[in-house]
Parts: sequence; structure tokens; C-alpha cells
Amino acid sequence: MMDRMTSPEIRTVDQFEEPAFTNLVKAILHDPDRQAVTERFFATGGTPPAKSGAHQVRVGAFEGEALIGWSHAWLMPGGILYVSNSGVLPERRGQGVYTRLIAAIEEEARALGCTRVESHHRTANSSVLIAKLKAGYTITGTEFSAEMGLLVKMCKYLEPRRGALFEARAGVVEGVVRHFCPPAGS
Repeated sequence: MMDRMTSPEIRTVDQFEEPAFTNLVKAILHDPDRQAVTERFFATGGTPPAKSGAHQVRVGAFEGEALIGWSHAWLMPGGILYVSNSGVLPERRGQGVYTRLIAAIEEEARALGCTRVESHHRTANSSVLIAKLKAGYTITGTEFSAEMGLLVKMCKYLEPRRGALFEARAGVVEGVVRHFCPPAGS
């Protein structure tokens, strides 16, 4: 067993090694109940989705050559880097690995000229939601997906002036949401 205090190396890769990556994704993201429901309602033998051709960003957390966590993102129109999925091995959670992956994705987004990073998360995934909020992400909405259930949409503007404009338009003034804090004397 590796020393849990070892800090993993965070690096961008062109591809994650297969079949190890697919097995890791299944182990972390595809719990048996969710898989059973998906198979029940969505036939398993269908045609795979077409490749989008969008530029992809893959950032991994490695201990030696072993992948212990990842973030996978797509470059979207309008200068958006959309993080489609991330995961960290259960035994490495709570040790800052995910926080470092968030920072690496933001660095990649800046290098690509993106103005913001977006993602969707299951509402029950409180540890990820909290980590994203601590990293400066804002909840911008919710969405229901037949495959995933209720999702929280989050974003972070990477350029401070755009972030300030977003906060102003969202009703955030000096870190306080106006809707929940009526003016004094009202």
C-alpha cells in the first residue's frame, strides 16, 4: 500500500490508459443501483453516441503511474471548458486531490483562452459541491436528467472582471445576495 501522505503528481495527458481508466470510472461513478436502473430503462445494446470532435482535456492525479483521480473536460463554444466527469479513489478522498484537480483544470482552461469553467453535479454529491463552492464556483441552476437525476449546474469565471459582472447581474453585492438581505429599514 502506498503512503497516504504521498502527494500525487497532477498532470495533463492525451489519453488515460485503457482498460484501467474505464474500470476506474465504473468503480467510482457507476454504482450497482444506478447501473441496474439505467439498464432497465435504457437498452444496453444501442448505438454509441457519435464523437463530437470537440477538444478534450484530461487531467490525472497519479501515484507513480497509477491513476488515483481524474477530471475530463470538453472545450465548448463561447470560451467554456465543460468538465464532464471527475473522480478520486475513495481511499484518497479528503486529502486535497480533487481540489488540486480543480486548479489544474482551471489552469488548462486559461491556457486555452477560456473565460469560464462549467460543470453539472448530482445533488447528493455534497463533497464535490462543497469543494467547488470553496474553490469559488457559483451555483447557476438545476437541471433534471433522465440518466442522472437532479443536477446542480456550477460555473466559475476565470477573469476577475467577468466574475464581478456575473455576480452583479446575479444580485450578489459585496458577497451578499440582495434577494435574501433586504435593505435596512424595510
